[in-house]
Amino acid sequence: MPRKPSKRMVPAEHEPSEPEKLATELALASDGKLYFQFEDEPPPGRPVFVGYALHAEEAVKFSAADLLAWAMLHTLALGSDGRIYVEEGAIDAEGRDVFRGFAATAEEAMRAADVMHRAAFNLTVEVFARKRAA
Repeated sequence: MPRKPSKRMVPAEHEPSEPEKLATELALASDGKLYFQFEDEPPPGRPVFVGYALHAEEAVKFSAADLLAWAMLHTLALGSDGRIYVEEGAIDAEGRDVFRGFAATAEEAMRAADVMHRAAFNLTVEVFARKRAA
């Protein structure tokens, strides 16, 4: 006899009027560091990146060459939500999403890269399996 799904197993229903938004858990910055998002206080002694997201229209307006030139003057970061974050003080912060992150150690960055590589591989396998089944 099949089990009744628990509340944990049932996906939450979203209100149609609420747009879905990815959380920015991490960001890879033009200074070569991987930053993990924090809420309250970063670990002591870690460099911190605070950046404000470019609006979609701004991100489209700039070419890759423009962004690279800008990255020579300011730290830019690509967030795990797919947005570009510009370091605090370089752009007006009003009305923008903010990312606050602390720098990962070399060991933490390697572990994160391994996890992301595994996740990307598993997603790729699943996508191709669904495409073949369709």
